[in-house]
Amino acid sequence: MTHTIQYEQDIAVIGGGGAGIMAYLRAVLNCDQTVLFQGDADTKRRGRATWVHEVDNIPGMHDLKKPILNTAKSTLNWIKNHPTLSAYGTVVNGKVDRIEPLEAHQGFRLHYTEKKEARSMVVRAVILATGIMDIQPVIGGSIEPIFPYANVGHVLYCLRCDGHQTLGSELSILSSGDKAVQIAALLQERYRHQQIKILTHGAEPQFSEEMQKLAQAYGMEVFTSEITEILGDPKVGLEGYKLASGEVVSTNKSIIALGSMIYNELFKAIPGAELAEDGRILTNAEFETSVPGIFAIGDIVAGTKMQIYTAWEEAVVAAEAINRRFRLEKRQALLSA
Repeated sequence: MTHTIQYEQDIAVIGGGGAGIMAYLRAVLNCDQTVLFQGDADTKRRGRATWVHEVDNIPGMHDLKKPILNTAKSTLNWIKNHPTLSAYGTVVNGKVDRIEPLEAHQGFRLHYTEKKEARSMVVRAVILATGIMDIQPVIGGSIEPIFPYANVGHVLYCLRCDGHQTLGSELSILSSGDKAVQIAALLQERYRHQQIKILTHGAEPQFSEEMQKLAQAYGMEVFTSEITEILGDPKVGLEGYKLASGEVVSTNKSIIALGSMIYNELFKAIPGAELAEDGRILTNAEFETSVPGIFAIGDIVAGTKMQIYTAWEEAVVAAEAINRRFRLEKRQALLSA
C-alpha cells in the first residue's frame, strides 16, 4: 500500500531579499501554495538586501530609499490584502535550520525556528534565495569602522550598481589579487580615472604576470601595508587611509573587493549537493540544483551576474519550472485515470 504524503505547502521560498520576494510573488501568481521564510533578525541583518540604500541601475528605482526592502514590503502587503491570491501565500518570520529530503524525491521536511520554537513543515519543492555578503576589511580588530562610510556611499562594492558613482573621484581599490587590477583597469577605461590606488591591506599581492604589466601600464599605485585607520567623516566624506607603515593614502572613494561569504550552509548539508569552486551553487538552465526539487536563485547561483534584474529572472524561471512540473503531474494523472 502506497503511503500518501500530506504536503503542507507546494513551494517553500527561503530568503526574503530581491530574489526570494520575486520567487514568492511568481509562485503565488501561479496559484501554488507557497510559504516564504524571511529568516530571523540575525539572518535578515546579514543579508545584502538590508544594506542596499539605493539602486541607480534599474529603471524606476532611482528615487526609492532602501529599494529592495521597501519594494519587498509593498509586495508582501499586496499579496496579503489580495481578495483571492492571499489564500496561496504564507509568510514565516523564522529561520530554516535544516532541509531533510524525503524518500524517492517526494519532497522535503523543513526544520525551522519561529518565535524561538522548533517546528517542521513538509513541502513539495524548495527555492533557495539565501544570498551572499561582501567580506569587510578588518581595521583595528573590527569590521565596524568601514560601515559608516559604506552606508552613505563613500565605500562601494558593486561595479554594475555603483561604478558610475566613482566619476571624478580619487579612487582606491581594496583587494590583493588579480581582481584588484581588473577592477581598476575597467574603471579607468570606463570612467576615465587618471590613476587608481590599490591597497592590499597587509596581504601579499597575488598578481599574475599579465596583471602586473597592466598595473604598470596604467600607472596604478600599490600599497601593501595594513590599514590602521580610516580618515575623514562619514557625514562629510572619506579622506583616506592611514597605514601601519606610517603612509597616508589619499582617497575619497573606495571599492571593496575582498570576496564574498556564500550562505550555502542549508544546501551544503544535503547529500548530493554540488557546489562551484567559489562555493556558489551549481544549477541547470531552470535553476534546479543537483538535488531534485531544490532550486537556487540570486547571488548564490554559480556563473551568473549578481544583480537584482538577473535574480528576478532566475526567480521567475524557477517558479515557472516548478509550476509546470506540478501541472504535468496532474495532467498525467488525469489522462491515466
